[in-house]
Amino acid sequence: MLSQAGVIDAVVKVRGEREWRLMLEVGRGEWEKPRAVQLLEDKLNAYASFALDGKMRELHPNALAKDVHICIASVDPLPGKAIWLLEKVKLAMRPHDLSLEWDANGGAPEGGTPPPPDLAQA
Repeated sequence: MLSQAGVIDAVVKVRGEREWRLMLEVGRGEWEKPRAVQLLEDKLNAYASFALDGKMRELHPNALAKDVHICIASVDPLPGKAIWLLEKVKLAMRPHDLSLEWDANGGAPEGGTPPPPDLAQA
């Protein structure tokens, strides 16, 4: 949820894989909010801070920044300004070994990210 900047929407880890996914969920209609792109920027800053400043390691000791992927899971298609921001942030994250991914067409399930079939107990 864009309006909850200090909240990590979901942390997903599949058993046996090194990858950790921090899911940033954008619900139906959230891109229509007046400050949606600013809210996205605030939330991305919180996610990067969570991954890089030790809080994620504190909660999940096996998590390494190079294995963390921030994923934008939007129900609706992303507006052009959001994609522009995501491209800039993706470049800025490279030196910190974080990756950022999104689908410009949206399509994430309503109600949040479903757990993977083999959810690890993180």
